[in-house]
Amino acid sequence: MKIRFLAILMIMVLPACGTLTAKDPIWPDDLPRYAYFFNEYQRDVVNTNSQTLDQYLTWVKRFYQGWELYPSGWNNIKQDLLLRIKDPVLAGEVKEKMDDLGLSISREWAKNNDTRVINTRHVSIWGNALLKSLQQGETLEIIERIAADVHDLIAKKISADVITENRFYAEEDIFKDVN
Repeated sequence: MKIRFLAILMIMVLPACGTLTAKDPIWPDDLPRYAYFFNEYQRDVVNTNSQTLDQYLTWVKRFYQGWELYPSGWNNIKQDLLLRIKDPVLAGEVKEKMDDLGLSISREWAKNNDTRVINTRHVSIWGNALLKSLQQGETLEIIERIAADVHDLIAKKISADVITENRFYAEEDIFKDVN
């Protein structure tokens, strides 16, 4: 009877052991939860064989906070959008959608170059389109289109070269109005 009880207890407790994650003591407060990225990293066996967790998390931080080569991180792009939106209801919707979109992009973009399907060029194109969308009054629509691109890239429904500077707006319009 005791062995049977012990076996049942082990069956119930062991799976929980695999889901425990420690909080990284140096994880920045302005980023989504550490556990989210830890779990995303572990789910991709192909990437875990070519990139360490520390490397992956470094790129997640760079995505959100920027770095020397690309100083405008996702947090800056989101903040730029929110500062320019006067309607608090619209700003709330944009913030929520940008948070979700940031998670979707970052978990893929942070992977090893040989593994990922979203690259820095995509993020730059999307960032420019988001800024241009403010002048056009179509920020929510552009966020939805970008979310569809992200989904389709990850699902391999479209190829990476489909995402070009002219996908959302003519290139000269983007740089004329954003700068």
